[in-house]
Amino acid sequence: MIPGCRAMGLFLVLLALFQSLPVAVDAWQARHWPDTAVEWLRLSLLPGALWLYLRYFSILGCRRCGDDDELR
Repeated sequence: MIPGCRAMGLFLVLLALFQSLPVAVDAWQARHWPDTAVEWLRLSLLPGALWLYLRYFSILGCRRCGDDDELR
């Protein structure tokens, strides 16, 4: 992946996470679902943003698992 594209992708994923996490925490603490459509939209970003972050940007995501193409 091109470094500039990787940085922009990380920025967009973190932006989605920072938009959705406060809504999720507020809904969890208040023990009721969001009231507006905008809050629902922000909350719906959470699963996808978390998956993208864990898969492509965190140290838990294994981008080279199963690559045994190296000569030994």
